[in-house]
Amino acid sequence: MKVTLEIEGPYETRSVQVVDEVSIGRADSATVAIDDAGLSRINTTFFIDDGELWVADENSTNGTILNGGRIEGRPRILRDGDHIEIGSGTSIIVRMGDAVSPNVQEPVDKPRVSQSSVVSASTPLPVPPGQQSPADAKSGGVPVVVAAAAIMTVLILLFGGIAFVVVSQMDNGPKGPGRTRTTASASIPVRVIDPLGGEDEEDLDDLIASWEVAEDEIVASDVADITAASAEEEDADLNVSAATLAEAQRKAFEPRPGEKGIRPAGLQVPKELYGDGVIKQKAKLREMNNTGYQQPMDFGDLAAKRISRELIEMPMAAASFYLDVGGSAQDKPFSSFSFRDGTAEIIPGHPKYDTIKQLADNFAGQRYDLNLPEHRKQIRRRLLRMFQPRAKPILKELADAYHGRFGRPLRVTSLTRSMDYQILLNQGNANSFKVRGEGALPPHTSGCAFDLARKHMPVDEQNFVMAKLAEMERDGKLDALVEYGVNACFHIFIYHDGNPPRQFAFVPGEYERFPFLAEMRIPRD
Repeated sequence: MKVTLEIEGPYETRSVQVVDEVSIGRADSATVAIDDAGLSRINTTFFIDDGELWVADENSTNGTILNGGRIEGRPRILRDGDHIEIGSGTSIIVRMGDAVSPNVQEPVDKPRVSQSSVVSASTPLPVPPGQQSPADAKSGGVPVVVAAAAIMTVLILLFGGIAFVVVSQMDNGPKGPGRTRTTASASIPVRVIDPLGGEDEEDLDDLIASWEVAEDEIVASDVADITAASAEEEDADLNVSAATLAEAQRKAFEPRPGEKGIRPAGLQVPKELYGDGVIKQKAKLREMNNTGYQQPMDFGDLAAKRISRELIEMPMAAASFYLDVGGSAQDKPFSSFSFRDGTAEIIPGHPKYDTIKQLADNFAGQRYDLNLPEHRKQIRRRLLRMFQPRAKPILKELADAYHGRFGRPLRVTSLTRSMDYQILLNQGNANSFKVRGEGALPPHTSGCAFDLARKHMPVDEQNFVMAKLAEMERDGKLDALVEYGVNACFHIFIYHDGNPPRQFAFVPGEYERFPFLAEMRIPRD
């Protein structure tokens, strides 16, 4: 069977024949490297097994879309004419030289060891070419790969147990009633995203492909009313009820005509919303780090920024927007976090206890009891509604324009996050990578970033928002990106001091790989 993949990428078109196995991604480690920033290093693999063509997603950030549906789990059989979408703008058409029988059954899952999977050594797997010889398959003998995996599993468990005992003996931190302490290695999952870096903090493609993960959707009935805002001018609009939030949600999701989704037909992405924003955001975040900005590591740090008014609280709903944030907030006791020391419960005597207690006693005129789980959850939600003061009028300008055109509120899905909350959100993200430490400054810990959900918007609404963002970016007010994948949204970043970054950092060859950067006359450093 002759199989050809007709690949159309953002900057090139090519045909590739599948003889045995072909992987597609943006790195040289893939069989076919495509210039598409939305691709993972190795994104998707096509392979022939038992005379049939299969496709497997290699746990990519933006996924593999087969005939409009996302591939999840094990590989799928392909037929002549099947259409695959990957990355930010790469499409693939399958062409088969041999006719396909009309009686072929619906595609079924087929076990396969993908390049990012972890499989039990006891699971029987029909694997692709090169991993098990025909002789092994016929004789029923144990393949070398499976045998080796079993041995490695035993060794890993053995040494893991030894390491656990050693670490336990080494942990001599403060203990006592009501106080817990864990090491940093225990509190940071092995696979955790660094939203300002992902796989490689210096790689532009990784910044785009592995940005962040969304919170759980907020449930209005689980949100408490804000009823006692202070007399401060900044707090005047905070008094909002859960019923108002629920009505805003209903209005945002009400049915209307037009194709919706991640890549609806007719989506028109302005050049301002491509990768240059990542470069400028990264440069500005570096400036913030160099000038002494203290990123919030935990909710105690967020409370301090709320008290000092370094960050201001946003109303959970208004006429032109509502905040779908805090859906993953927990009700457990507050704890501190650092990469060096891990976590410790914040109790009386802890350096951050008085700060949280001061805010709880008078949170813009409202009082909370730190001993009540529900109150702790509401405090967390209010702290997650905070923003850099310069960002508030920018969000309002964008939201007012959208509301004036379509009569419904913008759905804001993230504002400021503490580092420990960002880590919490990413614990279950299979596409994430280990946090690199205190040197990194994720955009949402800066107080300067916010996300707007877009999958619920018809294409005309998405195009309107993008056109407005492009206009505001040209005016020097913000930088914006279009994110794809599960967390499809518009990511917006404002400048904390009102000034775009003076210099941008590029890797060699960046202009050649991304021609639009040269067209926009972005300076090199």
